[in-house]
Amino acid sequence: MRRRRRRRRGLALLVLAVLFAGIAYAAGYLPGGGDHAAEAGSGEPVRKVSPLGEPLSGREDLPEPPDAIKLKRTPASAAYLAVAGELPDVDRESIKAVYRSEDDPDWAAVRFGLEDEEGDHVLFLQKEGRAWEVRRSVLTDEPDYPENEQAVLGGVPEDLAGSLYTVAEAENGLPSDSAPVGEPPDLEGVPDMGQPRFSGTEPFLEGVPSAERGRIEKGLSEVREVVERYDGVAGVYVRDLEGGWGYGVRPDEEFFSASVIKVPIMIAVYRKIDEGELSLSDRFETEEWDWAAGAGWLQWEDPGEVYSVYDYLWMMMTQSDNVATNALLRKVGGIDYVNEVSRSLGTEDTVLMQKVTSERGAVPALDNRTTTRDMVVMMEKIADGTAASPESSQDMVDLMFLNVLDSWLVDGLPSETPVANKSGWLYQCYNEVGIVFHDDRPYAVSVLSKYGPADPEAAKPDLTEISERLWDVQDGGTEGGEEPSEEEG
Repeated sequence: MRRRRRRRRGLALLVLAVLFAGIAYAAGYLPGGGDHAAEAGSGEPVRKVSPLGEPLSGREDLPEPPDAIKLKRTPASAAYLAVAGELPDVDRESIKAVYRSEDDPDWAAVRFGLEDEEGDHVLFLQKEGRAWEVRRSVLTDEPDYPENEQAVLGGVPEDLAGSLYTVAEAENGLPSDSAPVGEPPDLEGVPDMGQPRFSGTEPFLEGVPSAERGRIEKGLSEVREVVERYDGVAGVYVRDLEGGWGYGVRPDEEFFSASVIKVPIMIAVYRKIDEGELSLSDRFETEEWDWAAGAGWLQWEDPGEVYSVYDYLWMMMTQSDNVATNALLRKVGGIDYVNEVSRSLGTEDTVLMQKVTSERGAVPALDNRTTTRDMVVMMEKIADGTAASPESSQDMVDLMFLNVLDSWLVDGLPSETPVANKSGWLYQCYNEVGIVFHDDRPYAVSVLSKYGPADPEAAKPDLTEISERLWDVQDGGTEGGEEPSEEEG
């Protein structure tokens, strides 16, 4: 994928108004509101609480949250509530203007301008009854390649979708007859949400035996140091495939999935093969809907080229080809089927919202998303032969062994270590998941990040060090030959 020359401002302070953030959380507006924040040293999720800090269940005297329709009664208020809980540096003054569609008055676009960003975040909203709902978001950072953003704007009225760059031209005094006329944002009654609040970095242990606990805690504290100094938000999760226990930092924080979303798509394809609805040798054409920029060579071919299912799988998992991915997504039955597969795996926080492209939404809740724990669960099920049939699961491992793309996960491991992996990155997001075949302690691992450096080379050292330290944690378990206790931590 293309590198983008941008800087980001530092991650900001805690939410200024916890009360209002809690209200928005309860109403379902904050991205990541469905996450299961975990207690340090426990496999149990923390109970969701009300704006007053009390459990949502078992209390009858809690105040009613404000009317959701009132909070989202204008496009500006709905757009602000959708991103203010997470997007760094966004505030009420970040909204440049609101643009109403003349083609369809039930649609609008809201533009957010952030300092040090080369483009604007644009959210597209549709009116449902009396409330506005966000449908899509893009970053307008590629005026020379407007088709890249257009790839994810299917269904958005043409006058709004086509105005991504003409609006910018009009704002700078350039002639642009096709640009819609903007209006001031209306945020009356909507609280200032303050700066984002991400999951804490307390070490998380899940089912770790008491005999292993001290060693894991020590190693994980070193991983935590790297996570905390990373210039962005990072999370990690590991499952020991022999012991069946896990540990990490921010296991349930929502991240942009980037190309690691191709793992559940791969599982969905093999499920269809197991059910007899597809065969690796089946051949079918690419279609116009499949097109997306990014990795892979199919983006340079015209629709109508014919490849086999295996060809598409190979291009998707070894070259991270987005067109091949979308062709397979269409062939298995679309977004709904892949999300159904994710739920069946117990990875409900992994959601495919739109086809796979090189473009990134404003926040994970408006894009394809996942968590480090979800991705490790998928990798573990592939490794133990239960993601699909044992034969299909082994095929998936074999495919990931063929991955030839750059890998900060592999770079952090001893040379010649067998790794079946899938990486992916978007602007400021660098992700990788894999199965590391340590001789004594094989493990599934996921390292995800967001809002990091614009330059991948600036992000790579910390991500590589996380991989190194995780290897040390696993490798330390082989010293002395002591077998772990079955006692739960």
